[in-house]
Amino acid sequence: MISFEFALQAARTSAMIFGRSTAKEQRSTIAMIENYAEKIKHESNGFIRHNGIRIVSVDEERSVLEAEITDNSRNVWGSVHGGFLYTMADTAAGAFARIKYGRRNVTLNGSMNYLRPTTHSKTLTAVGREIKVGGHVGFFEVNITDDTGALIARAEINMYFLKK
Repeated sequence: MISFEFALQAARTSAMIFGRSTAKEQRSTIAMIENYAEKIKHESNGFIRHNGIRIVSVDEERSVLEAEITDNSRNVWGSVHGGFLYTMADTAAGAFARIKYGRRNVTLNGSMNYLRPTTHSKTLTAVGREIKVGGHVGFFEVNITDDTGALIARAEINMYFLKK
């Protein structure tokens, strides 16, 4: 899960990448990361909670989300709704970017490839990883697998890092 040591490293990384060099700004970044970590811990985001998506962990390498599939997750044909899968991917990329870089971010754009049907899936796992991060834009990939380990969908999500 998210540790204070990782938050501190994230603040230092943020300082190097985004020019936050003063101790006050680094403390502010650490406080923001700890606040976000607390939100993740208690799943206070109403949208992901409403959809049954749970953030399992976020560290310097990846984010991991899980969701149990219910009838509310499925479309009229019995498969998991594409919007549900996209929500998992978008959340995985955003949580990873927020924790690793300590910066608020929004989705700039995203592309999703749906690879397998999910009519028999009971749970889904989304794993988000960084591809490349520049000054204002980060590129992330997210793979979504089902309870059998089959790759269900793959997304590429671009996040825009907001100013303070």
